[in-house]
Amino acid sequence: MLVDERRMKIFEYLKERGSATTEELAAKFSVSGATIRRDLAYLSKRNLITRTHKGALIEKRSPETNFLINYNFMKQEKEIIAQKALGLIEEGDFIALSGGSTTYIFAKKLIGSRIRNLTIITNAINIATLFIESIKGFRVILAGGIPKRGFYECVGEMTHKIIKNFNIDKFFVGTNGISLEGGISFFDLEEAEVSRTMQKHSKKTYLMVDHTKFGLTQKVRALEFEDINLIITDKIPKEIGDIEREFKKKNIKII
Repeated sequence: MLVDERRMKIFEYLKERGSATTEELAAKFSVSGATIRRDLAYLSKRNLITRTHKGALIEKRSPETNFLINYNFMKQEKEIIAQKALGLIEEGDFIALSGGSTTYIFAKKLIGSRIRNLTIITNAINIATLFIESIKGFRVILAGGIPKRGFYECVGEMTHKIIKNFNIDKFFVGTNGISLEGGISFFDLEEAEVSRTMQKHSKKTYLMVDHTKFGLTQKVRALEFEDINLIITDKIPKEIGDIEREFKKKNIKII
């Protein structure tokens, strides 16, 4: 297991359970206690967890915790990805944004850019609010429905009905995992279904993914490689070269 992948899995493990001991984590991930302590130091430095005498915990258990801790995980890499994605936007575009921390950071970059004329559709309440409260005059469409606690994303039949009314130029989507076996996968079924609908109603789909997601397969297969026109990432780990060869076979460009 790669270092970044293990750290993400430790992070997810702590999110699920709230806390864990160093000994427990060492047994779970088949590494030494010293390795786990280095991993916890890394996560703590980024304000994702709180170290304890025997291990670590995630203190906040409020509904917004899930988004906030995801926002801080690999934040620097997400900033790089968002900056690269700006180069794909043209004045007058009609774009769609999935929910999630990477697209949220991208929304902030759009607000700080010189772009003035955009129509934006999103199912994420927090992303729509960013645009509405900004000085930009972007036209914003919220694909409303039932909001999911902790993630700010609307799902359900109403969300799909709104999206189906439009012909979108470019869809920017994040993911929880990308692998040869699992395609582009999500933790959540309803969020995956919304992304499928947005992809079907968009001329082009751009996947925004940091390097820790490569090689991971999550519960719900959301999109296939054939559904993607372009991948925007900070890097592709050398250890999983097979997936990069598959992208080239399918003429998927990588930035």
